[in-house]
Amino acid sequence: MRSIPHALPRLLVLTALLTALPAAAGKIQLGEDAVLNVDVLLHPQMQLIKDGAPTGGVGTDFYLRRVRLLVFGSITKKLSFFIDTDQPNLGKNGDWNPAFYIQDATVAYEFADKTWVEAGFILAPLSHHALQGAIALQTVDYHSDLIRYPLGVGKVWRDMGLQVRGFAGPWTYRAAILNGVEGAKLENGQTVNADDLPRVVGHARYNVWGHETDQFLRGIYFTDQPLLSFGVGGDYQYGAIATASGVHDAVALAADVFLDIPVGDDQEFVFQSNVFSWQQGFDNVRSGTGFFVELGYRIGIVQPVFTGEYFNGRVDSTDLLTFKPGLNLWFQKHTFNLKTEVAVSRVGDLAHATTGITGTAQLQLFY
Repeated sequence: MRSIPHALPRLLVLTALLTALPAAAGKIQLGEDAVLNVDVLLHPQMQLIKDGAPTGGVGTDFYLRRVRLLVFGSITKKLSFFIDTDQPNLGKNGDWNPAFYIQDATVAYEFADKTWVEAGFILAPLSHHALQGAIALQTVDYHSDLIRYPLGVGKVWRDMGLQVRGFAGPWTYRAAILNGVEGAKLENGQTVNADDLPRVVGHARYNVWGHETDQFLRGIYFTDQPLLSFGVGGDYQYGAIATASGVHDAVALAADVFLDIPVGDDQEFVFQSNVFSWQQGFDNVRSGTGFFVELGYRIGIVQPVFTGEYFNGRVDSTDLLTFKPGLNLWFQKHTFNLKTEVAVSRVGDLAHATTGITGTAQLQLFY
Protein backbone atom coordinates (compact mmCIF):
# COMPACT_ATOMS: atom_id res chain seq x y z
CA MET A 1 0.00 0.00 0.00
CA ARG A 2 1.29 3.45 -0.87
CA SER A 3 2.44 5.71 1.95
CA ILE A 4 0.85 9.19 2.06
CA PRO A 5 1.96 10.78 5.36
CA HIS A 6 3.22 14.00 3.73
CA ALA A 7 -0.06 14.51 1.83
CA LEU A 8 -2.27 14.17 4.90
CA PRO A 9 -1.58 17.63 6.46
CA ARG A 10 -2.21 19.27 3.07
CA LEU A 11 -5.49 17.40 2.71
CA LEU A 12 -6.59 18.56 6.17
CA VAL A 13 -5.77 22.19 5.32
CA LEU A 14 -7.65 21.92 2.00
CA THR A 15 -10.66 20.44 3.80
CA ALA A 16 -10.70 23.30 6.32
CA LEU A 17 -10.52 25.94 3.57
CA LEU A 18 -13.21 24.38 1.41
CA THR A 19 -15.67 24.06 4.28
CA ALA A 20 -15.70 27.86 4.39
CA LEU A 21 -17.06 28.11 0.83
CA PRO A 22 -20.56 29.53 0.29
CA ALA A 23 -23.24 27.00 -0.50
CA ALA A 24 -23.59 27.92 -4.18
CA ALA A 25 -21.63 29.58 -6.93
CA GLY A 26 -22.71 33.02 -8.11
CA LYS A 27 -24.75 33.72 -11.23
CA ILE A 28 -23.78 36.07 -14.03
CA GLN A 29 -26.74 38.34 -14.79
CA LEU A 30 -26.61 39.18 -18.50
CA GLY A 31 -30.00 40.86 -18.81
CA GLU A 32 -33.39 41.12 -17.17
CA ASP A 33 -34.09 37.42 -17.71
CA ALA A 34 -30.76 36.22 -19.14
CA VAL A 35 -28.58 34.35 -16.64
CA LEU A 36 -25.36 32.41 -17.21
CA ASN A 37 -23.92 29.87 -14.77
CA VAL A 38 -20.45 28.34 -15.13
CA ASP A 39 -19.72 25.64 -12.55
CA VAL A 40 -17.25 22.83 -12.00
CA LEU A 41 -17.70 19.39 -10.46
CA LEU A 42 -14.72 17.44 -9.14
CA HIS A 43 -14.76 13.94 -7.68
CA PRO A 44 -11.27 12.91 -6.49
CA GLN A 45 -11.50 9.29 -5.44
CA MET A 46 -9.38 6.76 -3.60
CA GLN A 47 -10.01 3.01 -3.73
CA LEU A 48 -8.63 0.03 -1.85
CA ILE A 49 -9.33 -3.23 -3.72
CA LYS A 50 -9.12 -6.73 -2.30
CA ASP A 51 -6.62 -8.82 -4.34
CA GLY A 52 -5.99 -5.76 -6.51
CA ALA A 53 -2.19 -5.79 -6.31
CA PRO A 54 -0.06 -7.99 -8.63
CA THR A 55 1.12 -9.94 -5.58
CA GLY A 56 -2.48 -10.62 -4.55
CA GLY A 57 -2.50 -8.02 -1.79
CA VAL A 58 -4.66 -4.94 -1.43
CA GLY A 59 -4.50 -2.69 -4.50
CA THR A 60 -4.67 1.10 -4.32
CA ASP A 61 -5.88 3.62 -6.86
CA PHE A 62 -6.13 7.43 -6.77
CA TYR A 63 -7.97 9.08 -9.68
CA LEU A 64 -10.62 11.60 -10.70
CA ARG A 65 -13.94 9.80 -10.91
CA ARG A 66 -15.47 12.89 -12.55
CA VAL A 67 -14.21 16.26 -13.72
CA ARG A 68 -17.02 18.27 -15.28
CA LEU A 69 -17.56 21.76 -16.61
CA LEU A 70 -21.20 22.89 -16.48
CA VAL A 71 -22.55 25.83 -18.49
CA PHE A 72 -26.27 26.53 -18.08
CA GLY A 73 -28.77 29.30 -17.70
CA SER A 74 -31.68 31.12 -19.26
CA ILE A 75 -32.10 33.46 -22.23
CA THR A 76 -35.67 34.49 -21.44
CA LYS A 77 -38.12 33.46 -18.70
CA LYS A 78 -39.21 30.55 -20.89
CA LEU A 79 -36.06 29.62 -22.82
CA SER A 80 -33.18 27.85 -21.04
CA PHE A 81 -30.23 25.57 -21.78
CA PHE A 82 -27.90 23.11 -20.07
CA ILE A 83 -24.50 21.84 -21.27
CA ASP A 84 -21.84 19.88 -19.42
CA THR A 85 -18.73 17.90 -20.23
CA ASP A 86 -17.00 14.98 -18.57
CA GLN A 87 -13.74 13.06 -18.63
CA PRO A 88 -14.49 10.25 -16.17
CA ASN A 89 -12.00 8.01 -14.41
CA LEU A 90 -8.99 10.19 -15.23
CA GLY A 91 -5.92 8.31 -14.02
CA LYS A 92 -7.77 5.14 -13.01
CA ASN A 93 -5.46 2.13 -13.27
CA GLY A 94 -2.85 4.45 -14.77
CA ASP A 95 -5.00 5.50 -17.75
CA TRP A 96 -4.49 9.23 -18.40
CA ASN A 97 -6.32 9.25 -21.73
CA PRO A 98 -10.02 8.57 -21.06
CA ALA A 99 -12.44 10.12 -23.52
CA PHE A 100 -13.47 13.76 -23.11
CA TYR A 101 -17.04 14.29 -24.28
CA ILE A 102 -20.29 16.20 -24.03
CA GLN A 103 -22.35 14.67 -21.21
CA ASP A 104 -25.55 16.71 -21.61
CA ALA A 105 -26.65 19.31 -24.16
CA THR A 106 -30.28 20.42 -24.02
CA VAL A 107 -32.39 23.45 -24.83
CA ALA A 108 -35.77 23.79 -23.10
CA TYR A 109 -38.78 25.99 -23.80
CA GLU A 110 -41.70 26.40 -21.40
CA PHE A 111 -44.57 26.47 -23.91
CA ALA A 112 -47.27 26.23 -21.22
CA ASP A 113 -47.36 26.76 -17.48
CA LYS A 114 -45.00 24.21 -15.85
CA THR A 115 -44.66 22.32 -19.14
CA TRP A 116 -41.41 22.21 -21.13
CA VAL A 117 -40.32 20.77 -24.45
CA GLU A 118 -36.63 19.87 -24.60
CA ALA A 119 -34.36 18.94 -27.48
CA GLY A 120 -30.80 17.66 -27.60
CA PHE A 121 -28.78 15.03 -25.74
CA ILE A 122 -31.28 14.00 -23.07
CA LEU A 123 -31.14 11.82 -19.95
CA ALA A 124 -33.55 8.96 -20.67
CA PRO A 125 -36.49 9.26 -18.19
CA LEU A 126 -36.88 5.71 -16.87
CA SER A 127 -36.79 5.95 -13.05
CA HIS A 128 -35.98 8.27 -10.15
CA HIS A 129 -32.43 6.96 -9.87
CA ALA A 130 -31.81 7.12 -13.63
CA LEU A 131 -32.86 10.80 -13.53
CA GLN A 132 -30.58 11.81 -10.65
CA GLY A 133 -27.63 14.13 -11.15
CA ALA A 134 -24.16 13.08 -9.98
CA ILE A 135 -23.94 16.31 -7.99
CA ALA A 136 -26.72 15.32 -5.60
CA LEU A 137 -26.36 11.58 -5.02
CA GLN A 138 -26.77 10.24 -1.50
CA THR A 139 -24.27 7.45 -2.20
CA VAL A 140 -20.71 7.55 -3.55
CA ASP A 141 -21.92 6.65 -7.03
CA TYR A 142 -24.82 5.33 -9.10
CA HIS A 143 -26.16 1.78 -9.02
CA SER A 144 -24.79 1.38 -12.54
CA ASP A 145 -24.76 -2.42 -12.55
CA LEU A 146 -28.57 -2.33 -12.53
CA ILE A 147 -28.99 0.17 -15.41
CA ARG A 148 -28.77 -1.98 -18.55
CA TYR A 149 -29.78 0.00 -21.60
CA PRO A 150 -28.89 -1.73 -24.90
CA LEU A 151 -25.21 -1.54 -25.76
CA GLY A 152 -24.32 1.22 -28.19
CA VAL A 153 -27.38 3.35 -27.39
CA GLY A 154 -26.47 6.97 -26.70
CA LYS A 155 -23.83 7.57 -24.02
CA VAL A 156 -23.94 7.36 -20.23
CA TRP A 157 -27.75 6.90 -20.12
CA ARG A 158 -28.28 9.87 -22.51
CA ASP A 159 -29.72 9.75 -26.02
CA MET A 160 -30.49 12.23 -28.77
CA GLY A 161 -34.07 13.36 -29.26
CA LEU A 162 -37.06 15.30 -27.92
CA GLN A 163 -38.79 15.31 -24.52
CA VAL A 164 -41.84 16.85 -22.91
CA ARG A 165 -41.80 17.19 -19.13
CA GLY A 166 -44.09 18.96 -16.72
CA PHE A 167 -46.30 19.03 -13.64
CA ALA A 168 -50.03 18.48 -13.34
CA GLY A 169 -51.40 18.61 -9.78
CA PRO A 170 -49.62 15.91 -7.76
CA TRP A 171 -48.26 14.31 -10.94
CA THR A 172 -44.94 14.89 -12.70
CA TYR A 173 -44.21 13.34 -16.08
CA ARG A 174 -41.59 13.01 -18.80
CA ALA A 175 -42.07 11.50 -22.26
CA ALA A 176 -39.24 11.24 -24.78
CA ILE A 177 -38.71 10.15 -28.38
CA LEU A 178 -35.06 9.21 -28.82
CA ASN A 179 -32.71 7.70 -31.41
CA GLY A 180 -32.12 4.39 -29.67
CA VAL A 181 -30.56 1.64 -31.77
CA GLU A 182 -29.97 2.81 -35.33
CA GLY A 183 -31.37 0.61 -38.12
CA ALA A 184 -28.56 -1.51 -39.54
CA LYS A 185 -27.75 -4.79 -41.22
CA LEU A 186 -25.15 -6.63 -39.15
CA GLU A 187 -22.19 -8.62 -40.46
CA ASN A 188 -23.86 -11.89 -39.48
CA GLY A 189 -26.84 -11.08 -41.73
CA GLN A 190 -29.26 -10.04 -38.99
CA THR A 191 -31.03 -6.69 -39.28
CA VAL A 192 -31.83 -4.60 -36.22
CA ASN A 193 -34.50 -1.91 -36.25
CA ALA A 194 -35.27 -2.69 -39.87
CA ASP A 195 -37.72 0.24 -40.20
CA ASP A 196 -35.38 2.61 -38.32
CA LEU A 197 -38.08 3.42 -35.75
CA PRO A 198 -37.24 5.63 -32.76
CA ARG A 199 -37.08 4.63 -29.12
CA VAL A 200 -39.80 5.83 -26.72
CA VAL A 201 -39.21 6.35 -23.00
CA GLY A 202 -41.61 7.67 -20.38
CA HIS A 203 -41.80 8.26 -16.66
CA ALA A 204 -44.64 9.35 -14.35
CA ARG A 205 -44.50 10.20 -10.62
CA TYR A 206 -47.22 10.68 -8.04
CA ASN A 207 -46.13 13.10 -5.34
CA VAL A 208 -47.75 12.36 -1.99
CA TRP A 209 -45.73 15.00 -0.11
CA GLY A 210 -44.01 17.90 -1.85
CA HIS A 211 -42.66 18.09 -5.41
CA GLU A 212 -39.25 17.43 -6.97
CA THR A 213 -39.03 20.19 -9.56
CA ASP A 214 -35.38 19.92 -10.68
CA GLN A 215 -34.37 18.84 -14.16
CA PHE A 216 -32.00 16.39 -12.48
CA LEU A 217 -33.48 14.73 -9.40
CA ARG A 218 -31.57 14.35 -6.13
CA GLY A 219 -30.72 11.50 -3.81
CA ILE A 220 -30.92 13.76 -0.73
CA TYR A 221 -32.47 17.24 -0.46
CA PHE A 222 -31.53 18.52 3.02
CA THR A 223 -35.20 19.41 3.18
CA ASP A 224 -37.25 20.98 5.95
CA GLN A 225 -40.45 19.64 4.35
CA PRO A 226 -41.19 15.93 3.79
CA LEU A 227 -40.95 14.48 0.28
CA LEU A 228 -42.64 11.22 -0.74
CA SER A 229 -43.28 10.06 -4.29
CA PHE A 230 -43.86 6.90 -6.30
CA GLY A 231 -42.80 6.47 -9.92
CA VAL A 232 -43.17 4.11 -12.88
CA GLY A 233 -41.35 4.14 -16.19
CA GLY A 234 -40.99 2.29 -19.46
CA ASP A 235 -38.54 2.13 -22.36
CA TYR A 236 -39.34 0.43 -25.71
CA GLN A 237 -37.82 0.02 -29.15
CA TYR A 238 -38.99 -2.46 -31.76
CA GLY A 239 -36.57 -5.07 -33.10
CA ALA A 240 -33.53 -3.36 -31.58
CA ILE A 241 -31.56 -6.32 -30.17
CA ALA A 242 -29.86 -9.15 -32.05
CA THR A 243 -28.76 -12.31 -30.24
CA ALA A 244 -28.02 -15.88 -31.27
CA SER A 245 -31.71 -16.70 -30.88
CA GLY A 246 -32.90 -13.91 -33.22
CA VAL A 247 -33.94 -10.26 -33.20
CA HIS A 248 -35.80 -8.98 -30.13
CA ASP A 249 -37.56 -5.84 -28.96
CA ALA A 250 -35.73 -3.81 -26.29
CA VAL A 251 -38.06 -3.44 -23.30
CA ALA A 252 -37.39 -1.97 -19.87
CA LEU A 253 -39.84 -1.41 -17.02
CA ALA A 254 -39.17 0.38 -13.73
CA ALA A 255 -40.93 1.25 -10.49
CA ASP A 256 -39.58 3.25 -7.57
CA VAL A 257 -40.27 5.00 -4.30
CA PHE A 258 -38.44 7.99 -2.83
CA LEU A 259 -38.78 9.32 0.74
CA ASP A 260 -36.87 12.22 2.29
CA ILE A 261 -38.26 13.34 5.65
CA PRO A 262 -36.84 15.79 8.22
CA VAL A 263 -36.63 14.40 11.75
CA GLY A 264 -35.99 16.65 14.73
CA ASP A 265 -33.36 19.38 14.69
CA ASP A 266 -31.11 19.16 11.59
CA GLN A 267 -31.80 15.47 11.10
CA GLU A 268 -33.10 13.65 8.04
CA PHE A 269 -34.17 10.13 7.04
CA VAL A 270 -33.80 9.14 3.38
CA PHE A 271 -35.11 5.98 1.73
CA GLN A 272 -35.10 5.04 -1.93
CA SER A 273 -35.75 1.84 -3.85
CA ASN A 274 -35.89 1.18 -7.60
CA VAL A 275 -36.89 -2.06 -9.36
CA PHE A 276 -35.89 -2.75 -12.98
CA SER A 277 -36.91 -5.39 -15.52
CA TRP A 278 -34.74 -5.62 -18.66
CA GLN A 279 -35.96 -7.72 -21.60
CA GLN A 280 -33.46 -7.90 -24.47
CA GLY A 281 -33.74 -11.58 -25.44
CA PHE A 282 -33.71 -14.61 -23.16
CA ASP A 283 -30.11 -15.41 -24.17
CA ASN A 284 -28.81 -11.87 -23.56
CA VAL A 285 -26.63 -11.34 -20.47
CA ARG A 286 -28.20 -7.87 -20.03
CA SER A 287 -31.69 -9.34 -19.54
CA GLY A 288 -33.07 -9.90 -16.07
CA THR A 289 -34.64 -8.24 -13.04
CA GLY A 290 -32.91 -6.25 -10.33
CA PHE A 291 -33.47 -3.78 -7.53
CA PHE A 292 -31.62 -1.65 -5.01
CA VAL A 293 -32.41 -0.15 -1.62
CA GLU A 294 -30.81 2.97 -0.10
CA LEU A 295 -31.14 3.96 3.56
CA GLY A 296 -29.57 7.02 5.14
CA TYR A 297 -29.98 8.92 8.39
CA ARG A 298 -28.33 12.34 8.64
CA ILE A 299 -27.51 13.98 11.99
CA GLY A 300 -26.01 17.38 11.26
CA ILE A 301 -23.17 16.80 8.81
CA VAL A 302 -22.80 13.08 9.64
CA GLN A 303 -24.81 10.46 7.76
CA PRO A 304 -24.48 6.68 7.96
CA VAL A 305 -25.70 5.07 4.73
CA PHE A 306 -26.50 1.49 3.75
CA THR A 307 -27.32 0.21 0.28
CA GLY A 308 -28.01 -3.20 -1.20
CA GLU A 309 -28.23 -4.32 -4.83
CA TYR A 310 -29.49 -7.54 -6.40
CA PHE A 311 -29.77 -8.65 -10.03
CA ASN A 312 -31.21 -11.95 -11.26
CA GLY A 313 -30.02 -12.54 -14.81
CA ARG A 314 -31.97 -14.57 -17.38
CA VAL A 315 -28.71 -16.22 -18.46
CA ASP A 316 -27.19 -18.63 -15.93
CA SER A 317 -24.39 -17.32 -13.69
CA THR A 318 -25.00 -13.62 -14.43
CA ASP A 319 -26.45 -12.67 -11.05
CA LEU A 320 -25.23 -9.89 -8.74
CA LEU A 321 -25.43 -9.29 -4.99
CA THR A 322 -23.79 -6.26 -3.33
CA PHE A 323 -23.95 -4.65 0.11
CA LYS A 324 -22.46 -1.19 0.70
CA PRO A 325 -22.29 0.30 4.20
CA GLY A 326 -20.95 3.84 4.16
CA LEU A 327 -20.52 7.14 5.95
CA ASN A 328 -21.01 10.66 4.53
CA LEU A 329 -19.73 13.98 5.89
CA TRP A 330 -21.72 16.89 4.45
CA PHE A 331 -19.37 19.79 5.19
CA GLN A 332 -21.25 22.13 2.83
CA LYS A 333 -24.11 19.92 1.63
CA HIS A 334 -23.66 19.30 -2.12
CA THR A 335 -21.01 22.01 -2.47
CA PHE A 336 -18.35 20.13 -0.53
CA ASN A 337 -18.58 16.71 1.06
CA LEU A 338 -16.82 13.42 1.72
CA LYS A 339 -18.49 10.08 1.03
CA THR A 340 -17.11 6.67 1.95
CA GLU A 341 -18.31 3.10 1.48
CA VAL A 342 -17.17 -0.51 1.55
CA ALA A 343 -18.68 -2.62 -1.24
CA VAL A 344 -18.94 -6.35 -0.60
CA SER A 345 -20.10 -8.13 -3.74
CA ARG A 346 -20.55 -11.39 -5.57
CA VAL A 347 -21.05 -11.66 -9.34
CA GLY A 348 -21.98 -14.73 -11.40
CA ASP A 349 -23.06 -17.94 -9.68
CA LEU A 350 -23.67 -16.41 -6.26
CA ALA A 351 -23.33 -19.69 -4.40
CA HIS A 352 -19.77 -20.21 -5.65
CA ALA A 353 -18.53 -16.76 -6.69
CA THR A 354 -15.57 -15.14 -4.99
CA THR A 355 -16.43 -12.26 -2.67
CA GLY A 356 -15.00 -8.95 -3.85
CA ILE A 357 -14.34 -6.10 -1.42
CA THR A 358 -13.66 -2.50 -2.46
CA GLY A 359 -13.33 0.46 -0.14
CA THR A 360 -13.93 3.90 -1.66
CA ALA A 361 -13.54 7.46 -0.38
CA GLN A 362 -14.65 10.36 -2.56
CA LEU A 363 -14.42 14.12 -2.11
CA GLN A 364 -16.92 16.31 -3.92
CA LEU A 365 -16.44 19.94 -4.88
CA PHE A 366 -19.26 21.60 -6.82
CA TYR A 367 -18.86 25.30 -7.38
